[in-house]
Amino acid sequence: MRESILKSELPEFWEKYLSFASSATKEGELSEKTKELMAFALSIAVHCEPCIKVHLKKAIKLGASKKEIAETLAVTVLMTGGPADVWTRDTIDKALEKYL
Repeated sequence: MRESILKSELPEFWEKYLSFASSATKEGELSEKTKELMAFALSIAVHCEPCIKVHLKKAIKLGASKKEIAETLAVTVLMTGGPADVWTRDTIDKALEKYL
């Protein structure tokens, strides 16, 4: 993966970003593993393939099982597929009424 232009051109910003990322994902009320599974799910939702790989690898390193990964994926599918249906219902209904 290429180096970020932010890292090369704005190193102070990049260091602060990395510090923020570290702070957000460190152990707290939620475990690091849980946070990595969340990041994995969000990576799928925003279609960031490199992010998916990074966060899946970190979750596994922190002890995530295949079952936990599968359950995370199931909730991700639920929340990225179901809302698409709910969110578009009104628009689709109006279009069908207008065009059919």
